[in-house]
Order: sequence, then structure tokens, then C-alpha cells
Amino acid sequence: MDTPTSGLASIGLFFKEIIANPAPVGAAAPSGPILGMRMAMQVPVLKEGQHVVELGAGTGAITTQLLKSGIDGKQLVSIERSEAMSSHLRNRFPLVKVIQGDASRLKKLLEDDHGIQSSSVACIVSGLPLRSLPTPVVESILAEAQSILPSGGRFIQFTYDIRKSPNPALSAFHRRNTRVVWMNFPPARVDVFEKP
Repeated sequence: MDTPTSGLASIGLFFKEIIANPAPVGAAAPSGPILGMRMAMQVPVLKEGQHVVELGAGTGAITTQLLKSGIDGKQLVSIERSEAMSSHLRNRFPLVKVIQGDASRLKKLLEDDHGIQSSSVACIVSGLPLRSLPTPVVESILAEAQSILPSGGRFIQFTYDIRKSPNPALSAFHRRNTRVVWMNFPPARVDVFEKP
């Protein structure tokens, strides 16, 4: 259950993880609530049996806003590579399916390891630092996203690179819209992509 003390624990865990392993975290501070809200606003209305998959859930800053936006916890699947953060997420959000694993193996994680049909995924929300991860890793993650999302499915990504030009790695997707969230530290751009 999400409480003020779980929020403080999240901040402490975030800084512990960034000191231990900064590259995969890819941020100087946890995502702010306004950034999370902006991302959650872009998630389409889900039908029964559909899921939203969150990549790089971290300590749950965006997860919190997805749930506050009305997404049923049972329709949210959070993927997190860090064992410590995954455990924290499970305690903080007991209704959310939290999977510890690598997003470059997304389809296998969902289907083989957890029995979630990838065809049920309507939207992917990503907090992964795609601009700083190794190119082969990014290519693998995006290939997985492409294979899972239906035509018209959304891939919502935030980046601290606030230039308007989209990440070339996402060229297989069509960018629907983009917006800078200035009320975040640091400011971030939210891009909404769609699978053609």
C-alpha cells in the first residue's frame, strides 16, 4: 500500500541504487508526480483483459500516477531489472504484477515466465534511459515492444534530452505528440509514439 513513508523509502532506495549502479538508473533524481501524470494521461482507455506494461518502474513514481489515473492495478505490469527495486515495488503496490527482469526479454518475461499474453498489451510506458543504454540493448528492447504492441498501440517514453527531435532508435514508430514537462527536476520530454 502506498503511504508517505513508502515514498520516503522510495527516495532512499533510489539514491542507494544510483550510487551502486548509475548507468541503468539513468537519472539524477526520481521522476516527479507531474511527469508521471503527463505520461498517465497519454495511456488509452483499456478494455477488459488489456494491460499496460511499464518498463523501468524504478521505485514507483510513474506507477503511482498510472494508478491514480484510474488504471486498475491488475491491468498494470511493471518490469524492473533491480532486485531491490522490484521487491520495493511489490511491497508498495500489492495489486500490480511486478516482474524482475530485463526488458530486452519482454515477450518471454510476460508469456513464458508469468503467463501474460503479449497480445493483451495495449500500451507500453517507458522510463528506461534509452539514450544512454548501449545501442544493441536499445534495439532489442524496441524490437520486443514492436513485436508485442498491436497496430495503433502506444509506446510512451520520457527523456531528459528535451530537444524536439525524437530518438532515432524509435524511427519504426510514428510520433503522435510530444511535450516538455518543465515542472520536473530535471525537465523532461514526454513522447507518445504509435505502432503503425
